[in-house]
Amino acid sequence: MSHIMLLALSLISVSKTFTIRILAAEHPQEVIISSNQGTHTIRASGDGIMVDGKLQSYFQQMEAARYTISAGEMKRRYAGGFTFYASEGELFILNYIPEEDYLASVVASEMPEGGAEALKAQVVLARTYAYKNMGDHDRGYDLLDSQLSQVYKGLPVNSASLEAVRETAGLVLGYKQEIAEVYYHSTCGGMILLPSDVWEGAKDQPYHRRMKDTLCSNSPFYAWEDTFRLDTLAAALGLEALPRSLRLVKDTFFTPVKGFVFYAPDSMYFDYNDVVNLLDHRPKTRRFEAEISDGLLLIHGHGYGHGVGMCQFGAMAMEKAGANYRDILFHYFPGTELLALSRISKGVK
Repeated sequence: MSHIMLLALSLISVSKTFTIRILAAEHPQEVIISSNQGTHTIRASGDGIMVDGKLQSYFQQMEAARYTISAGEMKRRYAGGFTFYASEGELFILNYIPEEDYLASVVASEMPEGGAEALKAQVVLARTYAYKNMGDHDRGYDLLDSQLSQVYKGLPVNSASLEAVRETAGLVLGYKQEIAEVYYHSTCGGMILLPSDVWEGAKDQPYHRRMKDTLCSNSPFYAWEDTFRLDTLAAALGLEALPRSLRLVKDTFFTPVKGFVFYAPDSMYFDYNDVVNLLDHRPKTRRFEAEISDGLLLIHGHGYGHGVGMCQFGAMAMEKAGANYRDILFHYFPGTELLALSRISKGVK
């Protein structure tokens, strides 16, 4: 695969093109790519791929203006270029996409309802995140197209997102002349968290703050409730009886849930993911209280997403109150500054 990685490297260094692995979360075994260069059916076959029934080590389309990728009922349009290859039966699809197109798509996917200033704040964070986390060429790509990196759904992009990208061209959020470590989420639910509150081993920076923030109180996810059947959960956990009560394990009232203690009647502890992975859907956030009532697990939640960094609904509320994108960014990342990528020598991978 070295020739493909070298191609990705040259594209990034010369033309600010990102290499995005698309559809990794969906694990498609077969896709169809269509463009003015033709239509081809591609599927994984061990460490090779079958292209229209013929075994190849890899396949590329690089010259078309637009592409359509279909996998089952999913169909998306993309710009840029593509490489397909497989490893141990897993299909890898790499999209080489110019920075402007990539960021406009990310912003349209991550913050479709934002006004001009909130969108510009989102663009700066998306660009900052991309340049901070790009360049892991051992994998052959820079970023994923999911929430594990940033949500990227290809084309089309709206004019507002594209304008926000162009008006903040080349700008990233920095700290001491290095690119900052940034995060963002939908709704904080009243509390901005530290990275270390959410991810084990995460390193907090001076501009990361745990603070009360009710700017997102107009979000539909500011406070919410959810219910889950207790009998199904108890059976999956191997409990001999339905729990009568539970206790949530967390560091403080405001920080995320780390585990559950069920009393059935003896106490039994389970890590957060050991329980949540057995539910029919995941809670919107790990900041919640819970109780057991009438055979149900009742969750009373606050916010949507991990709660670290910029709250998108809070950013939109700040804009409505007259804030510009700089005000928004410096509120959520105090002590940082806007830096031009062209002047940064450190912090870019």
